[in-house]
Amino acid sequence: MFQDSATVPEGGRRAVHEYRLHATAHARTGALLTLRAEPRILPYDECPLAVLNLDRLLGTPLADLRTTVPRVLRGTDGCTHLNDALRALAEVPALVAALHRSAQE
Repeated sequence: MFQDSATVPEGGRRAVHEYRLHATAHARTGALLTLRAEPRILPYDECPLAVLNLDRLLGTPLADLRTTVPRVLRGTDGCTHLNDALRALAEVPALVAALHRSAQE
């Protein structure tokens, strides 16, 4: 889940961008098997169109997403905020490894 927000003059905050990601990856290779983004709160009509290009990332190893996402989803093929959330998935292998180490202790 990705959300950014801005303060409002009346006080408090308001969400500006929000995406929810759903992904599965191969347990051994880390390659993306499925990827879906749910646009929730977006300021422009063009923003949700970026999710139509996510299939281009299928088969990409999670660890490679930091460099692959900006190359594959450039300009109007992507969305800055969606791309940020997708690039963060590159850390999943490290998180899984840490969980495995913790379970073995």
